[in-house]
Amino acid sequence: MSSLLYLMIPVGIGAGIYLIRKLRERQWGWVRHNYSLRDKVFIVTGSNTGLGYETAKALVARDATVIMACRNMEKASQAIATIRQKTSKGEMIPLELDLASFESINKFAAEIKATYPRFDCLINNAGLAMQTPQYTKENYEVHFGVNHLGHFLLVDLLKGNIGDTTRVVVVSSKMHEKKAKIDFDNLGKWVDRAQGERFNNLYNNSKLMNFYFARELYKKGYDVHVLCPGLCHTDFFRDYNPKWYHYVLFSPVVWLMLRSAKQGAQNIIFCATDNVNTADKNPATGYYIANVKQTKSKFVFDDQVSERLWNESVREINEHK
Repeated sequence: MSSLLYLMIPVGIGAGIYLIRKLRERQWGWVRHNYSLRDKVFIVTGSNTGLGYETAKALVARDATVIMACRNMEKASQAIATIRQKTSKGEMIPLELDLASFESINKFAAEIKATYPRFDCLINNAGLAMQTPQYTKENYEVHFGVNHLGHFLLVDLLKGNIGDTTRVVVVSSKMHEKKAKIDFDNLGKWVDRAQGERFNNLYNNSKLMNFYFARELYKKGYDVHVLCPGLCHTDFFRDYNPKWYHYVLFSPVVWLMLRSAKQGAQNIIFCATDNVNTADKNPATGYYIANVKQTKSKFVFDDQVSERLWNESVREINEHK
């Protein structure tokens, strides 16, 4: 009897954890619509891995044409080959885009204008989080330079091709609510985090910039959608270089709390295909998509900060033209 009890306890715990996981997946939400996206063109930055890869795969499976905007062409080709093992639908076109280089962004935008002047959605997905100082070709620290300014320049270069029916999707994060601020005195500079600070403030700040960017785009008349994909199990934090024992210690937490890249991508796909902003719920009023539904941000946005960040960003990209 005691042996049976010892067996039932771990089985019961395992079953309970499994049920909790399934409940969380249901709460996180899934895109239910599966209508055809034939003849629609989507540009996805950072589409060879993680959320961008899962987004591209889902769109292609619905017959879309996806411009795979990637820094590494070899990895882009590998991603396309892997997706092709799952579906023969749609079309994938790899184009080189390094958001840490204005030269690369300009070249990419020129190629889009020449070959795909009409597209249906621009998904600003690529991003990174770093532990040590790293810089773009224009010498901006990478959170500001890649996560914010690179996409800002890309949208600016393509603004003449963004029509009334073109969606612009901005991947932000709920981390914009966590001690984030727009530090105009150190814009584009590396600032070490304070001793004992557990948040990567430069990353959080860049996600707040993404939201402010989306707000200003919306106010200027663009059909823009901002989202948080949730904390996902991808290679996004590869620079953090976790040790083997971290995986052992945190694997139960990871399994319970972290979404798969496929599930996190649902929020991107929803914004790219189905979400409808309203007069009350839109980026300008502080709403973003989380768990595949409109969610009110806890952050108190400042219109003066929003406009100043836009103007500062314009000044930065103009300096390098």
